[in-house]
Amino acid sequence: MISRKYETVVGLFVVASLVALLIMVLIVAQEEGLWVDYADYQAEFRNVAGLKKGSEVRLAGVKVGTVTSIDIGPRGEIIVTFQVMGKYKDQIRQDTKAHIGYIGLLGDRSLEVTAGSPKEPVIPPEGKVASIEPLDFTDILAKAQPYLEDLQKVLSGLASITKTLSDPEGDMKQVVAQLREIVEKANRGEGTLGMFINDQALYRQTTQAMANANKILQNLESSRGLMGALVNDPSLKKDAKKTIEDLRAVVANLITVTKPLKETAEKLPNLAKKVGSFLENLDKAGEGLPDLVISGQGVLHDADQVAAAAKRSWLLRRYLKKPQERTIRMEREIR
Repeated sequence: MISRKYETVVGLFVVASLVALLIMVLIVAQEEGLWVDYADYQAEFRNVAGLKKGSEVRLAGVKVGTVTSIDIGPRGEIIVTFQVMGKYKDQIRQDTKAHIGYIGLLGDRSLEVTAGSPKEPVIPPEGKVASIEPLDFTDILAKAQPYLEDLQKVLSGLASITKTLSDPEGDMKQVVAQLREIVEKANRGEGTLGMFINDQALYRQTTQAMANANKILQNLESSRGLMGALVNDPSLKKDAKKTIEDLRAVVANLITVTKPLKETAEKLPNLAKKVGSFLENLDKAGEGLPDLVISGQGVLHDADQVAAAAKRSWLLRRYLKKPQERTIRMEREIR
């Protein structure tokens, strides 16, 4: 009797264990989707960056399947075959992209799939999904190397600047000391800056000058006064422009007129030189003119004496013509 009860208890325990085990298997199978319909797809990569068979497939962060195989193709490409639950296969469309992602802080790889646009057609099972190449850590370091070198240079420059600032005898210390001295003088009212800051009369004069300048600008903008009208009146601008053009024409004419005068003025020194030479020669010739006149008078006197002697000679008188009377008839005008 006791043994039968013992056997019954053991049998119930075994049955309960089997039922619990079956329930656990069903739960695990449901969690793993063993009873769910799947659709297979493929994606090609040049580098899967540690993705392996059994890695999760995630659609917008939700697990929808697993990676079933990873193979190397004939061209060296890596073909990743993955499966997606049937209820999500309508999300796999022509604009869907597959890329390598990370799970948690441990860096486990997963295959991330983006949801396609409703306007795009659905990719059928066994179809190929477009892929995005993963960023390899080595490539990232290679691309970041130039920036790291520049950062190193910047840090070196900052270190040099810091060293210069910390030098008690450096230029920066002197500059800071001079600035402090300038500020102290300004506070004491010394120098132009100090007077401007502390002298109320100078401040009022400066304010008044700025107000006057502002008033002049307002008058220019409102067309008041000659300058305002000249700036804003189109007709006055046109007249002023015409006047300036006329002045330019007058200046051009003056230049044209003065050009011959300039040429004549350039010839005057040469002409004056020639006149001076002529007067000098005339002066030299005039020095012998009195002697020449006296000699001529002497010759004429001798000729008169010879003629008078010839008239008295009986031999030569016959050959001389008698002088004819020459009279000038004068008629008196009677009024």
